[in-house]
Amino acid sequence: MKKTTTIIVLALLCSAILGCVGVQQLQTMRGADVPEADQAPQDLAYQGKRPGELKLIERTFEGQPPLIPHAIANYDEITVTENPCIECHISNDFKGKKMPRVSNTHLVAIPTAADPEPVLHMNRWQCNSCHVPQVDAKPLVENSFQGRSAR
Repeated sequence: MKKTTTIIVLALLCSAILGCVGVQQLQTMRGADVPEADQAPQDLAYQGKRPGELKLIERTFEGQPPLIPHAIANYDEITVTENPCIECHISNDFKGKKMPRVSNTHLVAIPTAADPEPVLHMNRWQCNSCHVPQVDAKPLVENSFQGRSAR
């Protein structure tokens, strides 16, 4: 019994010593120590300056919300009472330019001949929660995703 206990203790001691020798210094994915402050990302310009100048961005997967092909920096803040997106996107035609209309899934009242005024559902007023403008930025990590537009 004492011999078995001694062998087990020696085996544990050897594995502990070998385990400590093999420990490597941890490296973070960002290449900096954890206590260091994060570097601010580079400020990139959004693609497309004004609405209506660029064609729509093709969706890369089923169910993807449409992407915004123009800058939104100079637009007023989107609130429950004021929404600059809806001013243009409530119909298919705005000031002679073709615009994608808000989906019927975002409306309470769908326009009809009797009542042509669509009514936005109040759960869908924050457009830039799902719809986002695009920048030409390199990916932060490697990615092999190929959307349906790349196939």
